[in-house]
Amino acid sequence: MEYRWERLNFSHLFYFYVTAKEGSIKAACEKLFISQPTVSDQIKLLEEFLECKLFERRNRALFLTKEGEVALDYADKLFSLSQEMIRRVRRGEKMPRASLDIGVTPFMSQYLLYSELTPFFENPKTMVNFIEGDKAYLLSLLEEEEIDVLLTSSKDGVSQQLVAHRVGTNRSYAVAHKKFKKHQKDFPHSLSQIPFFGHSTSSDLRYDIDMFFSQYGISSPKIGEGNSLELFEVICQKGLGFTIVTEAGKNRLCQNKDIIVLGELSEMETNVWAVVKKGVDNEAMPFIRLLKERS
Repeated sequence: MEYRWERLNFSHLFYFYVTAKEGSIKAACEKLFISQPTVSDQIKLLEEFLECKLFERRNRALFLTKEGEVALDYADKLFSLSQEMIRRVRRGEKMPRASLDIGVTPFMSQYLLYSELTPFFENPKTMVNFIEGDKAYLLSLLEEEEIDVLLTSSKDGVSQQLVAHRVGTNRSYAVAHKKFKKHQKDFPHSLSQIPFFGHSTSSDLRYDIDMFFSQYGISSPKIGEGNSLELFEVICQKGLGFTIVTEAGKNRLCQNKDIIVLGELSEMETNVWAVVKKGVDNEAMPFIRLLKERS
């Protein structure tokens, strides 16, 4: 069977790319110093070639269609690679550094003490990237080898193509402003007397906290929820209530002398797993060894 090569016109793609990035044809024209009909015609030709609409107009504004979002993603990669080619071929720059791509859930990012990972940032041959997202999404990226390792608090959902290494434990603490120091005495029952800022439903801690509260009959008045360590710090620093964080989060928040530990939720201690794809040789294993050494 003879394969028919379809040639994509990169000029058409470039005009689409700039328009998508700038948000409008007018802004793209100002950026490129060309007329609006020229840009419109180029995008129309690209849409005819791809046999789909890339933009839709709503309330006089341009929005990418589902196909347009896919096209923009590929355009980003193509034009990034073209610039890399120019740097290497024309300017003789060295090969780009290899990358270590680490997937972390919003909760697991609180487990990492990033200061302890500086040896990887100091390695001139490796670039370290952290990708934060939903666990199911990150597992799919790992299966497709788009990330090298995933940090998670559970082995649930790990397929036979993957292997999980235990790299440490997660300990959890209730922290608050020092004005709540008296509540350390009858911990954890005393938590019912303090306003609580909790974790959202997307947090791996949410279920464990609910179970812990149920076990001890804790009914703290809830003032809100979120997953940001910076937000937890503000809540504690202002004396608005207490929150629950991991050990890394506790160490960071307690650098502020106004924030103290009310107590450890020992029943909530969990394992930390580093998940990798079987048979893949990359920078993930040295990273895993470092995590095991510090645990």
